Amino acid sequence: MQRIKPNRCQSIEERNQLLSKLHFELKKALESGKYPVKQTPEAKIPQPTFVDNPVETISQSAIQLLFKAVRSKLRDDLSKKYKRNLKSVYRQFKKFATEDELNSSITSISTTRIESFLLQFNKSGTYYMNKRRDLGVLFSAAGRLIDQSVEVIQKSKKKKSKAKLHKAYERDQLKPILSYLKAHNPNLYICSLLTYGAWLRPHEEVRLLTVGNFKNDLSEVHLSGEENKGGRVRVVHIPEYIRVELRDKLDGLGRHDNIFSLNEVPFNEYYFNTQWSRAWAKMYKLGLIFEDQTIYSFRHTAAVQLYRRTKDVHLLQQLLGHSAITVTLKYLRNLGEINSEELAKYAPQLEF
Repeated sequence: MQRIKPNRCQSIEERNQLLSKLHFELKKALESGKYPVKQTPEAKIPQPTFVDNPVETISQSAIQLLFKAVRSKLRDDLSKKYKRNLKSVYRQFKKFATEDELNSSITSISTTRIESFLLQFNKSGTYYMNKRRDLGVLFSAAGRLIDQSVEVIQKSKKKKSKAKLHKAYERDQLKPILSYLKAHNPNLYICSLLTYGAWLRPHEEVRLLTVGNFKNDLSEVHLSGEENKGGRVRVVHIPEYIRVELRDKLDGLGRHDNIFSLNEVPFNEYYFNTQWSRAWAKMYKLGLIFEDQTIYSFRHTAAVQLYRRTKDVHLLQQLLGHSAITVTLKYLRNLGEINSEELAKYAPQLEF
């Protein structure tokens, strides 16, 4: 085993780095059976040095801190998807990093190595930046455990991410698409109606609706702060054309029954994604639907239609249930798609 002398270091940080390395070398020697029978003074393991921090010590290895960071985030009030992403990037980085890196100080991991890790997710700018963001969350949380700023992720290269556009439906598309869904997938049909006519999010809100969420003869849906993405109590109006479809469907169900699974246990979070993917492929072949049009496009279509009628972004924000108006403005990107007839209306005139 090579000689490592942490007590000769001039700084606590350097000493703790060598202590981590010593721990790694000792473990490797024990596992290989090469540990000497007689200990020499140089082979004695020095006691770890602790900093004045009541919670954690600065001598913990990178993998220990990242593990604790993940565990801490999983206890926070975050979405299931976000927690799943954090666990995923933790496992991926753990698999990528060398043993030396995992067992050394987290501050010793270089920007070059972080960029090498992120290159695995280079198939799109959005995918790359999402992984960079998730890894950055873990490194920042790990840094807080030792009261140090860990900025290696912030120093890594950024990539331009192209925002995904849920392209709005054209006016003559809506009825054929909804008619197809009604005939071939009743649950997806009701979900699409509620996404379009009641401004609800398909996966986070519509999928989890129970009979008890409907009030005043099905004319309203009431969501608590825990039942919607915005985290606030929300009441939405249900148009009559949706109520007509719901009355027979909800007949005979209990207050706590989910309106799609028809019992108290809702379908899993991927249910409508799977159903939509299958239906989309068939509708696309029939020419009913186009690229970049999704189940969320029903919500985007309703938003664009309302804005064109009212030009009121704040009203739109309330109906969509957004906590920030910047999110609402993203829904209006579809307004950038203007056909030639519309352009002709606004062409500047010049008189000679």
